[in-house]
Amino acid sequence: MLIAATIMVVGLAIVAAISHRGGYRLGGVMVLPLLTVYTFLEPLSPPIFIGGVVGAWGALWLTREYTLSHGRRVLLIAVLAGACTTILVAYIIAAHTLVRLPFDDAKIVASIFPGVAAYNLMRLDPEDRRIDVGLSIVVYVGLMLIGTAGLLFFEAHPLPTPPVLALPTSDLVVWLGIETRGGPITQITPQWLAISLLIIDISIYELVRKRYDLPLAGIVIIPLLDIFSAHVEHVAVVFVLGATAAYFAVSSIHWLSLLYGRVLLGVSLITGTLYALAVGGLTAIQLPGLSLFFLGLFIGIAAYNLYRVSPKCRTASIRISAGLFVVFYAGLLVFIDVPETGLLYHAELAYATLGAVVIALALFEVYRLEQARPSRAEFAQASVFVKADTDGPDAATSPLVDGSHEPPSGASAPADTTADNDGDHSE
Repeated sequence: MLIAATIMVVGLAIVAAISHRGGYRLGGVMVLPLLTVYTFLEPLSPPIFIGGVVGAWGALWLTREYTLSHGRRVLLIAVLAGACTTILVAYIIAAHTLVRLPFDDAKIVASIFPGVAAYNLMRLDPEDRRIDVGLSIVVYVGLMLIGTAGLLFFEAHPLPTPPVLALPTSDLVVWLGIETRGGPITQITPQWLAISLLIIDISIYELVRKRYDLPLAGIVIIPLLDIFSAHVEHVAVVFVLGATAAYFAVSSIHWLSLLYGRVLLGVSLITGTLYALAVGGLTAIQLPGLSLFFLGLFIGIAAYNLYRVSPKCRTASIRISAGLFVVFYAGLLVFIDVPETGLLYHAELAYATLGAVVIALALFEVYRLEQARPSRAEFAQASVFVKADTDGPDAATSPLVDGSHEPPSGASAPADTTADNDGDHSE
């Protein structure tokens, strides 16, 4: 994991610096370092990624040419089209070659990044796109050289952290003749179930964001934490401690430096990666190296998302996110057998009681947010655009009052920075 973390930290720092000084996006904050890590796991990841970008670009072009969609809706179209194309290309390649499909458990999250990359590229001015692509290629090649040098250096030295790039399933490592470390990761969650959970989570995330203007922990983080928890019992505790530390770090850095946007997200991701690296090197947690690597990224994303939420709504965001974690894990238990190391294998009553309390708090926050939403008539009466007569505003005839209107709740800042955040994912 030390080599993968080095790739991620160096890549994040380079992308943040170029983005801050030149305005280029290079696909997104963590797209290039993550693609580098995937390339070591499966050498055909770049053509799979490019196929996803082409599919997302086509969907974006059609959307902009033939619809009036804009903003976040266009981003979601790009992400969905890119993810579907990426998975389709990967299946086609796997069906005609001996290549192992690189989308198991948390690795399925990479399918959203081709859409994010295509969206970020389309947002640039046409004359800047070639430079952006060229810089992306240079940075990617540089990160590949760093990863290869790290593998060659540690070939004769013990790794202080769980292996990520040197696993027996890492085809590029085998081709380079480097000794592999560790063993294959046992997959507990079927791929169809992981994809289903992600789709449901994205739908709920967008529903909460649209109805209450309230971002949650991350667009794909919660179900993947459930999948990790099925492997290791204390993943949620490690995540909460790390996200708390990263949140205070991001808050302090922003206050001291006034950094914001993609650069501040990069700082948060670096903080989460270093935290995961410390957990892997200094503790006895039995989480596989690749899962621990992704856990660090999720910690950085969640801390940044929480920092962006309005202070008065942070409690609601935390409680609803925690409630979704409990609900998704309960659904996961229906389809999988939890191993001895997994959450809820022991102390079922204590965890069930704690889960019930978390769900109750989440439902209370949903009720409170629902009650805080003004009625359509109140919204129309408070608007300066309402039709008025000599007796005052007439809410009944106002064009602002209709069945399709969704009034804003003012829960958080309306600015949409998801495209800069790799899908908020990204997530």
